[in-house]
Amino acid sequence: MTKTPLLFLLLGLTALPACAQSKVRKLPGIINHPSLDVSSPYISHDGNALLFVSNSGQDGALAVMYTSRETDWSTPVELPKHLSTRLNFFQGYALSADGRKLYFTCAKSPVVGGYDIFVSELKGTTWSTPENFGAPINSKTNDGCPSFTPDGSALYFMRCDKMDQRKAGGCQIFRTVKKSNGQWEEPVALPASINTGNAQAPRIMADGETLIFSSDKAGGKGGMDLYMSRLKNGSWSAPAPLDFVNTAEDDQYVSVAALGRYLLKEAPGTRNNREITEFLIPDNLRPKGIMKLEGKISDASGAATPAYLSVSDMTTGKRVYSGRPASDGSYYVYLPEGTRYELSVDPEQSQVSYFSRQLDLTGDKVPQKEKVNVTLKQPAVGDEIVLDGVQFKPSSSTLQATSDNALKQLARLIKANPGFKFEIQVLLSGYVEDANRSSADLTEISVDSIHTKYDDIDSLGQLYKRDTIMVKKLFHNDRTQAQAQAIINYLVSQGASPGSFTYFVNAIPAALPENKKLTIKAVVRKG
Repeated sequence: MTKTPLLFLLLGLTALPACAQSKVRKLPGIINHPSLDVSSPYISHDGNALLFVSNSGQDGALAVMYTSRETDWSTPVELPKHLSTRLNFFQGYALSADGRKLYFTCAKSPVVGGYDIFVSELKGTTWSTPENFGAPINSKTNDGCPSFTPDGSALYFMRCDKMDQRKAGGCQIFRTVKKSNGQWEEPVALPASINTGNAQAPRIMADGETLIFSSDKAGGKGGMDLYMSRLKNGSWSAPAPLDFVNTAEDDQYVSVAALGRYLLKEAPGTRNNREITEFLIPDNLRPKGIMKLEGKISDASGAATPAYLSVSDMTTGKRVYSGRPASDGSYYVYLPEGTRYELSVDPEQSQVSYFSRQLDLTGDKVPQKEKVNVTLKQPAVGDEIVLDGVQFKPSSSTLQATSDNALKQLARLIKANPGFKFEIQVLLSGYVEDANRSSADLTEISVDSIHTKYDDIDSLGQLYKRDTIMVKKLFHNDRTQAQAQAIINYLVSQGASPGSFTYFVNAIPAALPENKKLTIKAVVRKG
């Protein structure tokens, strides 16, 4: 089976500016119960699955609970017995980015050493038989508390001298990376700045570079405290204490969804109990937010169709991901905030349409999830191909280098479908004109000759009408015709026939000057 591709580099709830968010908020009553202690939350990167520990078992025994949501959290259920036994380390649970895989720490045979890391997958409503990760992840000592990057390519975990149901000691944090053949590299301990004292419970954030962990090293508030370190250019920064949540008690098992706004942690409840609480992460500590892009690629009938999927950073021009959808056509990709991306989907057959979409993650409001379904089909008269990826240098009709991919895709489609013509449309909303060049954007000049007559006196002192031509010069920003021609010239340079094209341009004022927008598309016409 083809696995759904992932990208590490995350339409759900939109992130609000920090000033509009509550600093502390409790999870709903379906999770927090006044007569129970709940703790050790682990939320999936997509924010839709949650594990936590509750003393809801018989006679107050600990139980690991699982809940998921589409909009609201479902009633939590205890994990089945084959995943939750007396031989488990109760805080050693984790979830994959989509919440469909559960990782846990257990000493039940077969094991490599003491406690090992196992995995089970949710298939329908049933968790599969657990599988031991084996060596080199598991060792002759005790290995647990796994945490994966969203793409599953890197794993952080702790390796400890001692471990039982409720606690561990003599721990260090290790990291391992998956090789191209799917095997794991030999785990490497993180530097001493992190592995000082008893370092535990690593949580790698969705950005793949921010690590939260707990440690009892000197200088904390007491017991185990939480710290954050960032991986930059191969080196880890000096750990910073998370004093906005650290207490005099043990602070260890926390979690953060991909959006990176809130940290989930147990805190005192209203009736001398423990409740799972969200704490707003200060801006200087907040990990980079990640948006989950997902969807399905299908043909005109709705069936999955073979295709190539790629994502490029439009700021750098670099391709950050390439792959193929799963066998059912589904895909999902995690994208870090702070830049603009181009999603590109190409079919295997040249005569079939392609898809391109820009994604702007530079604003203050980054969605947690966006769904983009793609239909690839034979072109038909009237089809519109949006060319978001085609851009011009500021105040000009010169194509940006970042336009190459979108125009090469279009050229390929045009050459493969000689029976059609393609109308290149360049539409400007935000037309401006002025008698003076009041803005650098007014690069075009219109010259209008006006024939008029005015009164004059000849050499004999007689009044007469003199003919004259007045020239009126007007500066404006309508470059649509030159831009359409630049697009056609590029397509012809890629082998498309000059006879394949017509063009249509239009420029109108915008209601507000700041709403200026250039829309570019190709419309399929009869040949």
